[in-house]
Amino acid sequence: MMFARKIILTMFLSLFLAGCGTMPASGPYSSHMSQKNKVNIKISSIEGEEKEFNFAVAEIDLNLLSYVEEERKKYQASYDWPKSEPAEEITVNVGDTIQISIFESQSGGLFIPIDSSVRPGNFVSLPSQTINSTGLVTVPYAGEVQAAGKTTEEISELIVERLKDKAIEPQVVVSFGDRSGAEVSVIGDVNNARRLSLGFNQYKILDAIASAGGPTSPGYETKVSLQRDNEEFSIPFDQLVVDPDRNIYSQVSDILYLYREPQTFTSYGAVQSQGNIPFGKRNIQLSEALGLTRGLNDTQADPAEIYIYRQREYEYYTKSDIDPETSEAKFEKTTIPVIFKLDMRKPSGFFLAQKFAMEDQDIIYVANAQSVEFLKFLNILNSTAVTNNNTHSAVRDY
Repeated sequence: MMFARKIILTMFLSLFLAGCGTMPASGPYSSHMSQKNKVNIKISSIEGEEKEFNFAVAEIDLNLLSYVEEERKKYQASYDWPKSEPAEEITVNVGDTIQISIFESQSGGLFIPIDSSVRPGNFVSLPSQTINSTGLVTVPYAGEVQAAGKTTEEISELIVERLKDKAIEPQVVVSFGDRSGAEVSVIGDVNNARRLSLGFNQYKILDAIASAGGPTSPGYETKVSLQRDNEEFSIPFDQLVVDPDRNIYSQVSDILYLYREPQTFTSYGAVQSQGNIPFGKRNIQLSEALGLTRGLNDTQADPAEIYIYRQREYEYYTKSDIDPETSEAKFEKTTIPVIFKLDMRKPSGFFLAQKFAMEDQDIIYVANAQSVEFLKFLNILNSTAVTNNNTHSAVRDY
């Protein structure tokens, strides 16, 4: 039996000295993080070719904080959203009502009779017409005229062109009777989803959202989707507020859809509270995120081994990408996973944590202290010894 114990002890000591790689843990060991700042994982594709998965490790310091902040601003500015332009020209749309008045220079023409002296003026006003789905209006002696999508001045010119050989120096005035066809839809997580008539107002996106009662969720948890001209754009609601250039003018038939999408991060490892945790406000720093996890586990965590996992699309180039004729670099984009490391044993650690901005979908992992891994090993060894004794007792009693 002593011989069996020696074999078991030797086996476990060998495993421990090999780096404790078989010890239970909730994430990677710190030694795995610092192997040349990159780990290659070979993945077999369908064609049988091998691909590599790479990631970089960067230690958080003052220089890195400046770089990360610049990258964060670039990322926020990269949202796919229409550029700010002047308000669109008011045109006639399906559902609008227009009034057409035709003038002639003297009586006896097509519209003004000889006895026009008894009339208040040398013009005739046609009955109001509402633009139907064809987008056409009907004018006597001019026929059907395209109105939808054109300004009142353009419609006037079209009618004059049709009547110039029939009436006496015709002039045409087209005016709006009602502009009900110019609408914007605001739906989703708003207090009063509605179709907003633009009328003759120059509404911006925030004006339209305000007319619908504003978002039901906090602004920092709300996304705005804009459907325009068979395209879809999306941006955080907060970006419309803090960046005036993003608060563009509404256009006819725009659809604004607001939905709740809280920013969250996930915590693992030696923290008091693991799981998916919402930011709870517009922006948070690493120090606040650690506070939301209720801090590190004093009996388990290694404060020098705090890691933030993040994926970001970066532009990069190499010397081989430089055009020899123009000497211009050819940039390519790729998603590079980055692991940021923070050592909170250093006096500056807490100050750095206060300046490091968290981003949506970040992962925080706090590694175990080495002494914890050793205690795990001793517990496994003790459990094995107890099992061995119990087995020996059972055999002896049998």
